[in-house]
Amino acid sequence: MCLKSSEPPFPDTQTLTMRSASYHNRRKSKKEIHIRVLNLTRRRRLLREANKEIEMRNLKLIVENQSIIQKNEALKKKALLLHQENNALFALLHHPTLSPVSTSFLLRSS
Repeated sequence: MCLKSSEPPFPDTQTLTMRSASYHNRRKSKKEIHIRVLNLTRRRRLLREANKEIEMRNLKLIVENQSIIQKNEALKKKALLLHQENNALFALLHHPTLSPVSTSFLLRSS
């Protein structure tokens, strides 16, 4: 391959990829820069609003979760009391000699 004396040795040195970023920034008009800044501020505002929405949703879920936990604890206490009562009644039913309560009384009360 033969090069002419008028051609530079590396013809692609002045492509866009070879120039510095400051060169490209200087070439942008003020309008283009202003539009870019507006787009960035809009994007930041939208992100802040989305973050606020997520935070509010998170707080609502935390409150709902605490409510569910409290209801669950109350139900566990009720279940424990019912289990104890069931065991006591079962013991009375199967061991009538331990208590003066007769099985006929237990059957009439339920």
